[in-house]
Amino acid sequence: MMKKRNGFTLIELLAVIVVLAIVTVLATSTILPYMGNAREDAFKVEAANAVNAADYVMNLYTLGEFTFDSDGIKSKYDSETKKACMTIATLIDAGAFDADKEAYTGRVIIDKSDKQSTYTIFLKKNAEFTLINETGRNFSDATLNNGSWSTNYESCANFEATE
Repeated sequence: MMKKRNGFTLIELLAVIVVLAIVTVLATSTILPYMGNAREDAFKVEAANAVNAADYVMNLYTLGEFTFDSDGIKSKYDSETKKACMTIATLIDAGAFDADKEAYTGRVIIDKSDKQSTYTIFLKKNAEFTLINETGRNFSDATLNNGSWSTNYESCANFEATE
């Protein structure tokens, strides 16, 4: 007469563990690329927000509610060529761009000399993402740069009206 056993054998438990491991590997390898793409897309939205913030600050300047720093490091405006350069730090300080000052560096250049404004952005988030682009406002097709970042992009000290 055989005894009735309760529970699982070691082979059954190992089979279940192997199946779970395979499912986990497949799920992880499928989901990780989507997570990376989502983070890149979120950064592009942040770049568009920085451009909108620069445009907002420029409108405040036009209304007399904002003044550009005279030290030439944070922000500059050339009334002759109608070009402005604003650092990300200036946009954060002005309350126009909601971001961590320690994580984001760069600048936005606005050229209002033509009928249609042109925006050039140099935006860096830590060492993770870099975007250097000229656009109207949409960064959905922009390519993120891996490198080619210069400290000249972080301030407007070397900003020239001919840029």
